[in-house]
Amino acid sequence: MKKKRKNNKIHRAITHIKLDFANVGKLNRLDDLKKAFMPLVQDYVDHIFDNNLKEVSKFDEIPKIETNLSERYKRCAWQQAVGIMQSFFSNERQNKPILKRIVIQGNANVIKIEKSRTEEFDFWLKISTLEKGRPVRVPIKMHRYGNEIIKTGKLCSGVTLNFENGRWYAIFVVETKNQKEEAQGDIVGVDLGIKNLLTTQTAFFGQFSQKLIDLVQKNDEKRRRKQKLNACLKKKNREPVSLQNKKLEATIKNEIGRAINLFIQSLPMNPTVVMERLSIKEMRFRSRSMNRVLKASKIGYALDRLKEKLDLNHIRYVTVPAAYSSQECSKCGYVDRTNRPTQEKFTCKFCEYTENADVNASKNIAKRFGDDELKSVTDYREMKSFERFPGARSASDELELGFTLREIGGFPLTVNQLA
Repeated sequence: MKKKRKNNKIHRAITHIKLDFANVGKLNRLDDLKKAFMPLVQDYVDHIFDNNLKEVSKFDEIPKIETNLSERYKRCAWQQAVGIMQSFFSNERQNKPILKRIVIQGNANVIKIEKSRTEEFDFWLKISTLEKGRPVRVPIKMHRYGNEIIKTGKLCSGVTLNFENGRWYAIFVVETKNQKEEAQGDIVGVDLGIKNLLTTQTAFFGQFSQKLIDLVQKNDEKRRRKQKLNACLKKKNREPVSLQNKKLEATIKNEIGRAINLFIQSLPMNPTVVMERLSIKEMRFRSRSMNRVLKASKIGYALDRLKEKLDLNHIRYVTVPAAYSSQECSKCGYVDRTNRPTQEKFTCKFCEYTENADVNASKNIAKRFGDDELKSVTDYREMKSFERFPGARSASDELELGFTLREIGGFPLTVNQLA
């Protein structure tokens, strides 16, 4: 008998819902709201940081800070600040967060979704403003992709507003049933990397490593010029220019989206996708320049987008420990860091099995599906004691977790990855 999952719901965000149909007067009132809301969120963040409140809760008493916002908006701002700081403490950050993006995370008490009664618009947003008892109603025309998501489940009450490049957008959330447990079929192991974004036992998806390196190098040159410019502007008490390269980020995200779409289309009927359990913040290269490539490659974003796409298509996926997947021979199980001398090549020192290194890793990942003993492993060092890795104990005592992402342009890219 199949065990039922305790949580059989998944949540899917619908982003980039434009508020372009609102008139100028309504948009001006939203602008007034953001000028009061975001400074308050920053004040709450500062309060939590300055007092080192690591056990802070969204339901704690709100600090008394002077503002013209309502009590309901104060609670929303506090909850938003708590969420930011919980992530801050869990990631062991050091510098105080400075909020630059304009984001208003509203609950049903301040932003309410109303179904439109006419065909001209799909929804109306009833948004409370600084003027008590005078909310604005903003019409929403949902884009095609959003309508497809809404058909799959129930629209949640919470709404997020963000302001980017002079325009207001909304984010809706849809709750759907998780049907992944019903999937039965082929097991597809996926190795995540930079040279090949996704690698399975039979194919590669997203081969843009050299292009990425070239883009990052050009961006580094522009960044250095901007830093020199900002130094001059600072002496003249003028506003600095932004160091962010939105065009580069958009290019990388587009490449990631294209690769993931091709991967989804290639899957057989009712597959089970097996992925590595990655901790992106622990990834490090020996080379600073390659660390910049790693950061620009947005591995964490790619992993999140892959999971979202699998959820959207009701495809079952599981994660397994990543330890030694790049050093282990998928044929005999022998583990040795010298099994993979380059990015492309894997040659087992025990049985002489030869394979593309990424393909070999994807086969190992697929084999770990269904291994109940491995599910409980949280420390990669524990993997050495498992009999299923018959070379681990006889290998070098200095053997570290060998999640070798890639070797690009002659640089050995070994990442110390904790499961």
